[in-house]
Amino acid sequence: MERHLTMTTTIPSAGTDKNPEQPAPDHHGPFGRVVAAPEDTPTSAPAAWVTWLLFMVPLCITEVRDLSEPEFDRVSARAADLIASHGDDAQYGGHHQRSARTAIAQALALLATAEGGVTALGIHACMRPHVGCPGTAPAHPSPSKHEEHDV
Repeated sequence: MERHLTMTTTIPSAGTDKNPEQPAPDHHGPFGRVVAAPEDTPTSAPAAWVTWLLFMVPLCITEVRDLSEPEFDRVSARAADLIASHGDDAQYGGHHQRSARTAIAQALALLATAEGGVTALGIHACMRPHVGCPGTAPAHPSPSKHEEHDV
């Protein structure tokens, strides 16, 4: 059986359950919404990468969500420089593997702040609800009770 990890944090507005006509919150909470991209998405990655990104990108979102514009630009430039210089280490291993992989997660977190978020490397990350978000519906159908068992 294949298992999928998704991390979604949604903080409902106070009293949402009492008044169903109240608008939905305008953000996904401190970790944003990070889910596995639909399987038909052309930008995929190995399963180990997807799992790692599903863990790291929400943590990076918490670090970048309140940055000022100059800090945002600085983090963006540093991540771009590390990825350009050591992207091969991220994929194949090397002295800069850890910093390059972290830079990729930071870059995806920065891109998650854009309208509509980002879909890349097998994940979708966004910070605000938007039309067509893969996180609004389950990315993978849930198995029935009869199919769900460990072997």
